[in-house]
Amino acid sequence: MCAFKITPCCGCWWDWIFEFRRRLDEGVLKKSSRNVGLGLKAMANLFYMFSRLLWFLCAASLGLNATLCAQLATVPTQLGTAPATTLSLGETTTLDLRTLLGVPGVTGQVMQFETVRGTFNVELLANDAPKTVANFLNYVNRGAYANSIIHRSVPGFVIQGGGFTSAGNLVTAISADAPVQNEFKLSNTRGTIAMAKTAAGPNTATNQWFVNLGSNGANLDNQNGGFTVFARVLGNGMTVADSIASVIAYDVSPQLGADFTALPLIGGNLNASALVVIRTITAIPVYPSVAGEKAVVTYTVSSSNAGVATGTVNGSTLTLAGVSPGTANITVRAADVNNSAAQVVFAVTVAATAPVITAQPLNAVVASGQILSLNVAASGPGLTYQWKRVVSGVSGTVLSGSTGPQYILDKVSAAEAGVYYCTVTNSAGAVDSAGAIIAVRSSGEARLTNLAVRAALDAGQVLIVGFSTTGKTDLLVRGVGPKLADFGVSDFYADPRLEIYDGVGVKGLTNDSWDGALTPTFQSVGAFALNAGSKDAALVTSVNGASTAQLKGADSGVTLLEVYALGGLAAPARLNNVSTLNRVGTGGNILIAGFTVSGDVAKTLLIRGVGPKLTSFNVGGVLADPKLEIYRDTTLLAANDDWNASVAAATLGLGFALDAGSKDAVLLITLPPGGYTAQLSGVGATTGVGLIEVYEVP
Repeated sequence: MCAFKITPCCGCWWDWIFEFRRRLDEGVLKKSSRNVGLGLKAMANLFYMFSRLLWFLCAASLGLNATLCAQLATVPTQLGTAPATTLSLGETTTLDLRTLLGVPGVTGQVMQFETVRGTFNVELLANDAPKTVANFLNYVNRGAYANSIIHRSVPGFVIQGGGFTSAGNLVTAISADAPVQNEFKLSNTRGTIAMAKTAAGPNTATNQWFVNLGSNGANLDNQNGGFTVFARVLGNGMTVADSIASVIAYDVSPQLGADFTALPLIGGNLNASALVVIRTITAIPVYPSVAGEKAVVTYTVSSSNAGVATGTVNGSTLTLAGVSPGTANITVRAADVNNSAAQVVFAVTVAATAPVITAQPLNAVVASGQILSLNVAASGPGLTYQWKRVVSGVSGTVLSGSTGPQYILDKVSAAEAGVYYCTVTNSAGAVDSAGAIIAVRSSGEARLTNLAVRAALDAGQVLIVGFSTTGKTDLLVRGVGPKLADFGVSDFYADPRLEIYDGVGVKGLTNDSWDGALTPTFQSVGAFALNAGSKDAALVTSVNGASTAQLKGADSGVTLLEVYALGGLAAPARLNNVSTLNRVGTGGNILIAGFTVSGDVAKTLLIRGVGPKLTSFNVGGVLADPKLEIYRDTTLLAANDDWNASVAAATLGLGFALDAGSKDAVLLITLPPGGYTAQLSGVGATTGVGLIEVYEVP
């Protein structure tokens, strides 16, 4: 295809130099007149470079600066001022960045041209040339322009493509659709893209197009019906077009045909690596909607003090988060593919917030000689703790050395009965917890009597519950699935099977479907009834020491494994440890273990949420940072993220040792008689295999 022949401003000088240079190159390529040709070529190169400078000077005098200013209007621009932002600790706020940084002048579909000389963006002007734009998109959408080449380059005038593709050393013509109707409307100014056509008439454009390197309107707007402008190069993308135009063009028509009289060749050798290839032309949005999406504008963010406040960008949405009290500048930068950019700066203040008590210490009646552990939980930055006691009706007696979220009394006596509370302090203020009333009796009985674990199992997954006793005693073990439908659980485990294993792994009793004769036993421990003839499992087993119950089957779904101590408080042996190992998910799939304390006094328990330590036992995919919380109904009683060595000192001999400084979670807590749940989750909604353990503290 031939698009046009013009004589632009300064064209006589430019055409003479270009033709002189081209003919010398042709001679060198053909190895003719080599000695003379090489000398003349060096001289021509000087003229060639000088002529480029002259062209740019002439272009400026013709008003190209005005065109460049119009292009610059499509670079990222600051549209508003970032508001000063005040956050509290842990608070987040979001903002649509398109209101502050953008390219408001770009409203049409944008195409991204990725070439071997760089990438640039183009806006299609469908309102001015709808049929031409549709024609162009037909070629794009079927991949016709992938690995196409710039086959014609006339510096200061145009670069032309869309006619040929390159694959290896093969150059192939792109199959052309029917010609599109001429829609000339906009002038062929610098940075516009127009359709090439033949001299046969205005309506002869098919697949080839060209980028105007100069303001060519005086010529191209007034011949052959005018050349239809259908797109414009955005921002500073013309730097890429100019880079392509800077590649010396050669007449290789003897080798490739009449269309290749001005083929730009990188390095001057006619081979595939020398071609100026357009790798892809793809549609992109003006603004990204998700992280990593290609768009005209890409947002990035940085913080002057990430320890105070952070910023994250997802698509075009900025999230600011308060980390700790102080100030920070959050800088958001909007850039395009040619590194044009604008930015705004958010002045963020994170206000210190006074502590908030989230779990109060519990009232308790304890037996003399028992360990007492009071717990408080609070939120806020930079917390310090001080436990105090009310003495003779006067508050404020400081308990020396008691400066953590737990207060532990070993072998409590009647003299230590009273009211205890904790003052939690940070730079923003202080708050006192509720007072815990502690009464001490000379004797009393309390013990663990029940454990229940709810889990959602995948097909083939096994739920394991471990338990140990102080001697030989009978336990009721149940594996509940179908009965859960009566409690609103639709995805229940259809046919659970129970298997009991002793401390060395020998399998004992098993059960698939429960026996109705166990109904009185259920009633004796307060367990809910199972439906007659259901596939739920239940059995009574005699245990002496450590054992495990495994719930398994071919199904998947929600199940409940329960262990009840039989014989009540009068039984000579008792449960002294219960535990469960399973995958910890998020939301309703965190690991939850319910347990019951029975008796007439409170019982001190060691409760652990283990993740990292499990790697020592060859468990893979462990929960990296467990968080342990204890609830009574919906009330939070205590919480722990990373365990404290002071707890280990008070509970020597209970459970395997945890690694110092690990992220396993541990609570030592004194609980009045009642039902409780231990909930194990991952910090930051992480997941993995976790272990909940509940030990009686002697």
